[in-house]
Amino acid sequence: MLSKRERAEKVNAFLAVVGDCGRRFFRHDERRARMEVDARGHVWFVDDYSQKRIYTHHEGRWSGFSHGGTLRDLVRALRDHIRTGQYLPAHSLGPWPSWYSGGDPWAYGDDMVQVRQAAIDQGLLAPPAEAKAA
Repeated sequence: MLSKRERAEKVNAFLAVVGDCGRRFFRHDERRARMEVDARGHVWFVDDYSQKRIYTHHEGRWSGFSHGGTLRDLVRALRDHIRTGQYLPAHSLGPWPSWYSGGDPWAYGDDMVQVRQAAIDQGLLAPPAEAKAA
């Protein structure tokens, strides 16, 4: 079983892939968003644009978070992965049916395949065979 810090490193590698393709979510210029685990084991998100450190368990508005609700939900799922090791929900990264935002709600096009594969490679998302069996 990986530690929280080790899982955070894997999440940050995944966020780098998200920032390097498609619409470059979680990246502003050369700054990338990242997740951190403090000395007490609490999980924080450091925003790429505002550079603010955001406590991910806060239920209200996240001051300094420069993205929308879909990406905030993804950050929460990443936080849960760091805390417990649980996989991201299977629907988090598609593929999506064509009736849902034309099958491309992130507008990442073919790059979404790369994003999904990065999540699988980093152990954040169940491989397709496991996802169907679960």
